[in-house]
Amino acid sequence: MLQEVQEFCRDYHWMTGVYEFLQAWGCQKLESMRGYPIKNYVMLVTRLNAWQAQVSGIPMELITRGRLLLLSCRNIRAEMESKLVNIRKDILEQVQNECQSRSQQLITELTGFMKAFQTINSDIHSIAWCSQKLNEANERYAELEEQMEYTRSLYELIRNHFGLFSAENEALDISLMDTWESFQYEKSQASEFLLSKRHAIVPKLQQLMATALAELEGVIEKALSGPFMDPAQEQRSTERQLISLERQYQSTVSSLCDLHHAYTTFTGTQGPAPSATTTLGWYDPGWCDPGLCPG
Repeated sequence: MLQEVQEFCRDYHWMTGVYEFLQAWGCQKLESMRGYPIKNYVMLVTRLNAWQAQVSGIPMELITRGRLLLLSCRNIRAEMESKLVNIRKDILEQVQNECQSRSQQLITELTGFMKAFQTINSDIHSIAWCSQKLNEANERYAELEEQMEYTRSLYELIRNHFGLFSAENEALDISLMDTWESFQYEKSQASEFLLSKRHAIVPKLQQLMATALAELEGVIEKALSGPFMDPAQEQRSTERQLISLERQYQSTVSSLCDLHHAYTTFTGTQGPAPSATTTLGWYDPGWCDPGLCPG
């Protein structure tokens, strides 16, 4: 009898490791898997599948010779089978949720870029906005591509390792791929358009930057002019006018920063346009305050 029990324990010693894993599983463990490398997901799901096969092979009971000892495995086997099934369900649900949230977020981001690329026209402000978005898209391209590939790998994980792929998942996967391909095409078209217009855009940007700088100078001069320096002026009226001037100044700074970003995109330089610096004597390369400039 003792020998039979020892042989049984030796044959099924692996149950200890599986049982410990199942007992340690919980919401925190599942949450920590968000953003998991795909290969780690595959390894875990493969391990769960192997354990399910092993657990299903556990005998319901062990009866020694002479029926001296009856060892029931029915309850522990049922418990382990149930937990393994539930863990697979937990992982599948989380992966599906990640697919949906990542796809929707990425589609929204890519659509935002395409909106800028598709609305480009001869208007210099439209061109400036498009050039900024194109610059941002180029800088973030590797990151966006990595996000897209990871999300599609999650879809493949569901399809290949869970044997379940809903119509909703299929539609979202297709939508993501279509959006990505459209984004690449629109980005290429916008880049070609801006390159073809470069000879006309750069001088226009220089002119607009000089005009904006002149406007800023005018606002500053006005704020420091006689009426605002006269203590006899009505305080509330003066305050309202100064607030209005401040808003005008901030608006012009924002516009100037947009133009500057566009200029650096086209020329590859970081400083202000030469015509702007020579016209108004603006030599500080840090004139575009990061706190005010968008992007």
